[in-house]
Amino acid sequence: MRSRKLILNGLLLWSSAMLVFGDPVAPVKAENLEEQVSVTATEIKLPGVTVNRETLEVRIEATVCLDSGILEFVVCKPDTFEHEAIFTTTAKPELVHAALLLGGLKPTPQLVGLTDLWWQKAMKQEASRVKIEVEWEAEGAKKRVKLSSMIKSREVAEDGAVATVEAEDAWVFAGSFLQAHQETGERFYAANFSGILVGIWPDPSTVIQYGIASGNPYEGKGFGMEINEETVPKVGTKVNLVFSRYAPPAEE
Repeated sequence: MRSRKLILNGLLLWSSAMLVFGDPVAPVKAENLEEQVSVTATEIKLPGVTVNRETLEVRIEATVCLDSGILEFVVCKPDTFEHEAIFTTTAKPELVHAALLLGGLKPTPQLVGLTDLWWQKAMKQEASRVKIEVEWEAEGAKKRVKLSSMIKSREVAEDGAVATVEAEDAWVFAGSFLQAHQETGERFYAANFSGILVGIWPDPSTVIQYGIASGNPYEGKGFGMEINEETVPKVGTKVNLVFSRYAPPAEE
């Protein structure tokens, strides 16, 4: 009971936590929160988001919305960027943010106009690096692969052709930001509005951002990212996305 109370208090107070640049993160609304949160010895369940208390993995449900084509985003809310993302999810971005904090991650936020500076520092922030895996049932067996294996970086080979290689495992918890409504002045979590949970093209509203610049895929061959058609399940496949703190491979 004490553990549940501490977690609930933490969720209500997490808006007082300060990001790297001193901006407050979005609050989880207190309304009916206690009824929406389930805490057991093994799990913390928020609406649409589960935190494993032993492994600190954060899990959400998602659906494959695209299995071929150029990418600017990876995970988005329905009716937003399905034409440029692999997955849609109904999990609320601010609750994913809260779960990542519970999992021990710390955001390194993007700032408008300072994208190049963010790329220079983001991959060096060990507490912000995120491991993302995709889990689903295929032919009666459970599959679990790195999200990066589903994405290819478009690069130009010496002969001028586009050579695609697997994307690096370079996901960074950026944490979105608070945005003020133009008319009411009320602040809201930007990713809840934009719908971007995991992105490649830099957008300050994104919760998790790809940490390496890849260029605009529409500006020519060799720029940007695209789907690895050999590894992405067919459109409509239900998956679990699993987020955890990234650990660099052990040196041999």
